[in-house]
Amino acid sequence: MVLQARATGGIWFRYGDLTGVIDPGPGALVHIREASPELDPHRVRAILLTHKHLDHSNDVNVLAEAMTGGGFEKQGTVVLPDDAIHGDDPVFLKYIAKKVGQIFICEDGSPIELENGVSVEPVKHIHHGVNCFGYIFRKKGLPTWGLLSDTKPLEIFASRYRECEYISINATFPDKKPRLDHMSIEDVSELLTEIHPKLATLTHMGMIILQDADPEHFARDISTEKTRVLAARDGMVIDLENLSVVSPIKTPLQPSQYEIIS
Repeated sequence: MVLQARATGGIWFRYGDLTGVIDPGPGALVHIREASPELDPHRVRAILLTHKHLDHSNDVNVLAEAMTGGGFEKQGTVVLPDDAIHGDDPVFLKYIAKKVGQIFICEDGSPIELENGVSVEPVKHIHHGVNCFGYIFRKKGLPTWGLLSDTKPLEIFASRYRECEYISINATFPDKKPRLDHMSIEDVSELLTEIHPKLATLTHMGMIILQDADPEHFARDISTEKTRVLAARDGMVIDLENLSVVSPIKTPLQPSQYEIIS
């Protein structure tokens, strides 16, 4: 987050005519406004937090402000764990909460109806003393897809995510770290022996992975005949209907141009 080795803007999705954002961390609004093709934060109708850590939640209030047209349109849905809005150190501000259309508190396994026939099922995670959830998105006629957030590996994941055709997985380390509540590449590989989505992407990769000469080799090494695994990139776009993937081409940074104004 601090180095911005990868952007902390979260995930923008459009699924079944529903536009939403998951985990709008630091810079989310800026990344959205600078995106190409253009994205309009006022079109957002669902904001979901997996947990309240700042790299996942810092821009939740400004995104909610944009979703509601500065608070003049009471619309949209916010889905989040209980401790992200109640109790000590909430991250979703009360005066912003009053502006949105509806708020749902995550309960493990209890589907939440969003708009346009889209539902989302929270999946309980375990992550360093905060309430944390992954999500499974469903809409009739479209592929089911899911997100595994920051968590220690749990046996329930194989059964809960089995129907997903696409899964975004937070994988922070190359090797297992039993003392830390994070998935590793090794943990993901083991999970993919039990479930077989057509596509899985690795994201939330830590510096040990990103400093590798070829970080994408971690994804290639755990791809299987049934599951294509890709290392996520900033700006990567996944078509949630046919699971095709496109990613921006990196170009060398151009030197800054300055004009003397005084």
